Amino acid sequence: MTTIGTRATIRKSVIALLTASVLCLFTAPAKASEVTQLDITGGSITLNFGVLGTVSGAFTADGQIFMNQFQPLPNIFDPVTISHLTFSIFSSSGGALNLPAPTAQTSGTTMTADLRSLFAGVTSSGWSWMNTNPIMSSLNIGGIATGSFNDTTNAFDIAWTNPFNLTLTTLPFAGPIVLTSGSFSLQGTAQVAAVPLPAAAWLFGSGVVALAGLARRNGLFCA
Repeated sequence: MTTIGTRATIRKSVIALLTASVLCLFTAPAKASEVTQLDITGGSITLNFGVLGTVSGAFTADGQIFMNQFQPLPNIFDPVTISHLTFSIFSSSGGALNLPAPTAQTSGTTMTADLRSLFAGVTSSGWSWMNTNPIMSSLNIGGIATGSFNDTTNAFDIAWTNPFNLTLTTLPFAGPIVLTSGSFSLQGTAQVAAVPLPAAAWLFGSGVVALAGLARRNGLFCA
């Protein structure tokens, strides 16, 4: 027959085991969650044209970037205008570039998105040479974007840069026109795939039930 002292020892051991299990379960590092869609509400674009200066501004536009698929024009969002430039955004493998379709993951309060397949058709109401320039008709603006993610509201704010260094044309009054670099950002909310309950949680739950049953049978928690 179990003595009172033995019962107390076993009771303490059970409590210690349960406490350790809880700590192990809830202090485990956050695992990455797959994003299925980015619902965009706005962003910003900055392009540096060297001697011609910088075109920069924010935009508001509703659109979606679907993960693991390409979206030809005009499926992401309507064209956006910043200063005298108009951007028509789409995604593509880029032919010989063989770029991957967009993907994104969240981990805790951060988001990382592979948006290398984003392109823009860029036209200008001020620079007529741009409207017939083959580079600007399908400019690969994409990159690896990183930023913040709110795991309560699913709001995100991500950004990336692209070191273009592309010679676009040569003008008599300015010489070579080089698109030296660009920076981009997107904001909105993300749709995230449901994360299955970790196996550890199922194991923990089963263990709690088993230990509780054992304790009840042996009267470990009786006065």
